[in-house]
Amino acid sequence: MNCDDASRHTTLDDVLRERAEQHPERVALVDPTESRRVWTYGELHERVRRRAATLSVREIRCGDRVVVQLPGSLDLFELLFALFRVGAVPVVVPPGARESVTRSVRGFTGTEAGETSGDIHPDDLALLQLVGDGVGVPRLVPLSHTELLRSLRDRAAIQEAGEHTVHLVAQPELPIGALGLLDWLAVLGAGGRLVLCPGPDPDTAFRVVAGERVTHAALPSRLAALWTEAGAVTAYDLGSLRTLVVGGGAFDERVARRVRPALGCSLRQVFGTVEGLVSWTRPDDGPEASATTQGRPVSAEDELRLVDEEGHDVPPGASGQLLGRGPSLVRSYWRSPEHDACFFTADGFHRTGAVARVTEAGLLVVERGPEIAARTGATGRAVRRTPAPRSRPPRSHTHEGHTELTPGMFPYVMPTPAMLPADHTGWILDPARAALLVLNLQNRFVRALEQEAAPATELLANACRLIDGARAAGVPVIHSVPAGERRAAGPGPVPYARPAGPSAGAEAEAFAAQVEPRAGDTVLTARKTSSSTNCGCPAC
Repeated sequence: MNCDDASRHTTLDDVLRERAEQHPERVALVDPTESRRVWTYGELHERVRRRAATLSVREIRCGDRVVVQLPGSLDLFELLFALFRVGAVPVVVPPGARESVTRSVRGFTGTEAGETSGDIHPDDLALLQLVGDGVGVPRLVPLSHTELLRSLRDRAAIQEAGEHTVHLVAQPELPIGALGLLDWLAVLGAGGRLVLCPGPDPDTAFRVVAGERVTHAALPSRLAALWTEAGAVTAYDLGSLRTLVVGGGAFDERVARRVRPALGCSLRQVFGTVEGLVSWTRPDDGPEASATTQGRPVSAEDELRLVDEEGHDVPPGASGQLLGRGPSLVRSYWRSPEHDACFFTADGFHRTGAVARVTEAGLLVVERGPEIAARTGATGRAVRRTPAPRSRPPRSHTHEGHTELTPGMFPYVMPTPAMLPADHTGWILDPARAALLVLNLQNRFVRALEQEAAPATELLANACRLIDGARAAGVPVIHSVPAGERRAAGPGPVPYARPAGPSAGAEAEAFAAQVEPRAGDTVLTARKTSSSTNCGCPAC
């Protein structure tokens, strides 16, 4: 971070206070929409002071965890710095995340005012960031105040950020990722200016770049390609733009070589993860390295490994799954040992989910990034999905129990009771009008889940509780088996009767012992009608 002896600061709030004291008139944030709002460091500091007082009135205290689900906006930075000032811990969730994901985060972190962290001292924990948007226990990346400040200094160095930097926040709807919140905070920490762009498309962004004299921008490779194509023919003056940082995965070499001719700026390629790995091209690496690689880790002590699907190191120059370990990376997720076992190796390397190789010069080349797909919600916000790496290498054969109904899956963690939504319906169970349907809990299905590291034990335990509760309330329990499996002869539901003797495949097709039907339960055969099967009707 380009500030005087930044190592003496203990929190990000200390950095903001110093900036406001030294240069209160310097512009910190610009919202270039029609009303054009501008906040100086002095104004930001005053707004943070008032917001912190409001939080204190609401009894938000040191160590409390507060979910923050805002895009890159003036309000986001005011709230974040206010939380830092009162000592609370922001839990950053992308604004486009599903409500079920946000609810899980709230339940898991206990974000009610007054609760403090049990395993991490409140004075040490500075920030939690959600990574991924899958079901179950959320993956939260924790940063202490020391780790946060170090990360911001590293990111400021990548961008060559300083007091004269004017950085474009091109994707305010995506605060979490290789390019996001930490980069924005790094610019503020360096005394630079953030310009909050209303949209990343070239027509919108180029107008803002020209009008606000933007010097730096950070984009994913897809948007960088669009900018490069449009920059060659644009009428906007992009002469102020000095550096374009491109991250988020592989960047087409042909496009990379066109960045300087089209946009007139230097190119920095970056590969980063929320867990802390940052690899980037330095100015002294030369234009060839900037066009073809993602450079070296920000810390010389960070280690990279490339392994095959069996977890063995690949030969030099070969491609493999990228693992990282070192002082820049977290060593575990927050209170998630299940996720730790899945995403971290026994010797502490993080499985990034990317495929890469290393050149003879020791430079990283990312061939496929961890963001496999994207979905766009009703609001038009893109939400990146990063599937979890498997906790064991994938097998070439099909597991027992795998059918078209049970495709392969990534490991996940079962939600805890605290993460479930409260009942607001007011419904009362009427046993005469209710039934509990138990679907496909035979041994072969359960074993398939176990082989994929899914939480089969928790699943069966929860199913047992539901079944026992239904029986106690007098609710009928109905078990379903796929067509072709063990069942009584004849169509329709039949009372359950335990088979008298063994049969071919009987053990695999039998119900899991924990949920074995009892006398009085009913077993149904689930039949799937095929459109290509002659069913005997006149149309066939």
